[in-house]
Amino acid sequence: MRTFLQALAVLVCSTSLVFAGTLEKFSVEGKAVTLKVPDQAAPGKPWLWVGEFAGHLKGFEDALVEKGWHVAYVGLSNQFGSAGAMAVWEKLYEELHGKRGLSKRPALIGISRGGLYVNAWARLHPDLVSVLYLDNGVCDVRSWPGGLQLTAKGKGSPRDWELYKKEFQFGTDEEAQEKSLRPADGLGAALKAGVLLVSVHGTADTVVPYVDNAGVIVRFWEQGGGRVRVFAKEGGDHHPHGLPDFTGLVELLCAEAK
Repeated sequence: MRTFLQALAVLVCSTSLVFAGTLEKFSVEGKAVTLKVPDQAAPGKPWLWVGEFAGHLKGFEDALVEKGWHVAYVGLSNQFGSAGAMAVWEKLYEELHGKRGLSKRPALIGISRGGLYVNAWARLHPDLVSVLYLDNGVCDVRSWPGGLQLTAKGKGSPRDWELYKKEFQFGTDEEAQEKSLRPADGLGAALKAGVLLVSVHGTADTVVPYVDNAGVIVRFWEQGGGRVRVFAKEGGDHHPHGLPDFTGLVELLCAEAK
C-alpha cells in the first residue's frame, strides 16, 4: 500500500551545500531526484532536465547553475522513456513548475540512452520544452540497444534489449522491431512549437550511430524549417560526451531560456 507521503508524490530528504548553490535530494513516486539549485535564480527560473547520467557533464551543468539555472534529474534507469517513466516525469514537473515556479519550458538534455526520455517528453508536451539537446543521443531502439543493421550498425546491448522488451511488454524481437517508435515519430508538434534542436555528436559513433539516431531528427527539423544547431565532432566516437569547450552551449541555452 502506498504511504501518505508517496501519495503526495514528493518527499524532501536532504539538502547539502555544493558549488555555487545547493544540491537537494528528494523523491517523487519513490524515485530519487537530485536538484541543483542556484544561489540566485535567473529571471524566469530556467532549468535543465537531464534524461539520464546526471553529473556526467558536471562542468556544463555547474556553469548553468552559475548562470542561475536549476538542474534536475530523476532516476528511472532501464525504463527507456516508457509511459511509466513519463508518469514520474509528470509528477516531477508538477513539483518543479507547479509548486516551485520553475520555468514552464525547461531545456532537455538526452545523453546517450537519455535521448529516449527527452524525446518521449517532447512528444507528450511539445509546448513544455525550450531546447531539445541530444548528446550522442539514442533515438531509435532498433539501433541501440537492438544493434540492428539500419543505415549503419551499432554495437547494441543484448541485455538492455531484453530489458527494453520487458518494459514495453514486447514478446518477441519481431514485435519490438515493428512496434517501436521511429526517431521523428510524434515530434512534429515540438518542431512547430519552435523548440530549438541541438545535436552534439561524434561522427564515428560506433555505439549509437548518428545517421540512425539524432541525425534522423536533425533532418526532420531541417526539412520542416525548424531551428537546429549541430555540433559535430569529426572522428569522435560515443565517448566522451559534450564539448571540450561548452561555453557556447551554455550561452545558447541561456539565450533560449523561456
